[in-house]
Amino acid sequence: MGRFEILEHTADVGVRGRGKDLPEAFEMATRGLADICGTWVPDGGEVVDVQVRAEDVEAALVDWLNEVLWLQDSRDAVITRIEVDDVSDLGASGRLWLAPREDELEGTAVKAATYHQLRVARERDGWVTEIYVDV
Repeated sequence: MGRFEILEHTADVGVRGRGKDLPEAFEMATRGLADICGTWVPDGGEVVDVQVRAEDVEAALVDWLNEVLWLQDSRDAVITRIEVDDVSDLGASGRLWLAPREDELEGTAVKAATYHQLRVARERDGWVTEIYVDV
């Protein structure tokens, strides 16, 4: 089962996502992002397909998370579920479940995912992603 950790940084906040495969590691990075933003509310929601194109796996993670940020912000929504189906050097695809935000968010406003100390790597027990977001 995948997991995520919030990483401390002087000016930003990071997320380390781990998974048995690359899609699960992306899911855990997304789950960590939602936790930082205070937008993780696992119940219900409307499914929204998400697809990003990129030049490599690292760029796919940045683009994926920035698309997630845009969707939750533009729809004033919370994330209730995340599924990433495919990740490759060409991009990532999957879906989010979004529900209208009902309460004030108790997280940190995130401006964007960045390339600062970005890492996507295969380890002996699965995959790891590390990404810092601009707050």
